[in-house]
Amino acid sequence: MLIAHSPSCEGHHGMQLNPRQLEAFRQVMRTGSMTLAAELLEISQPAVSRLIKDLERAVGMRLFRREGNRLIPGIEAERLFREVDRFYQGIEHVERVAQDLKSARIGTLRIASISALGLGLLSEAIQRFSQSRPGVATSLEVCPSLGVLELTAAHQVDIGYIGFVGGEYPGVDIFPHPGVAAVCVLPRGHALARRKAVRITDLQGQALISLHRGSPLRTRVEMALAAAGVTCQPAVETTFAHSACSMVAAGLGITVADPFTAAHFRDPRIVVRPLVPTVPYIFSMVLPAHQPRSMVVNDFVQVMQGLLKDKGPA
Repeated sequence: MLIAHSPSCEGHHGMQLNPRQLEAFRQVMRTGSMTLAAELLEISQPAVSRLIKDLERAVGMRLFRREGNRLIPGIEAERLFREVDRFYQGIEHVERVAQDLKSARIGTLRIASISALGLGLLSEAIQRFSQSRPGVATSLEVCPSLGVLELTAAHQVDIGYIGFVGGEYPGVDIFPHPGVAAVCVLPRGHALARRKAVRITDLQGQALISLHRGSPLRTRVEMALAAAGVTCQPAVETTFAHSACSMVAAGLGITVADPFTAAHFRDPRIVVRPLVPTVPYIFSMVLPAHQPRSMVVNDFVQVMQGLLKDKGPA
């Protein structure tokens, strides 16, 4: 993104900060190179060098140490970059909003999701959706639940999926989905792998790979184990269900995972079995608050509902 500024200002001394200097500084910090910055700004390398020198003069301090062709930013440069980058990200967000208003979001769908859904189920949903709406440009960002909430509240995505239910978050409306049944993931050679279903009581004494302590699924698994009077051997704790399945494949133990990750994790070293009694995996859809749903969002919600109906309830 370029901010137009009269080049006649670049040669004056004792100037105030101007957008051209700040943009040159930002690109130099992002690329670590005046040459690359010049290419991105479509100006000459000496012009970038002059803009940086003018900026240093304007702020009254050296921002870079020069070692041959390399530029080494100082602490002051790092601090200034954080503020400058935040400023430009704000402008880019305004540009995206303006573009959305221009297109009425008819041609775009931006989704953010936790990894459990983003790695498998949503890929399938996007594929189905794209068949009926081939003209819609769809994007998917995978991040933790808090990141999804932040992006949705900031209207940087149209729809989000988080891994918990309950509570409120400013700027979003939260819609819980019906639960789906969590599954037991075992090494193929494990004694329990021969069974058609694994009972909670079968987990007595087993090495259990757990999700992180903030995981709602882990909480529900621990409640089910406690209700059945079952004690497992703690194996490894990990943030993502995908990592837990990898550890099962490596023979470190067994895990209880959401069915979407387990289905997506195609590895001949593991088997997936139903868990009895059922432990529900629950997630929620989030939408920006105080904003009417576009037809594109409504269409995608219907696709997701259809997919989940195919998968069956908990």
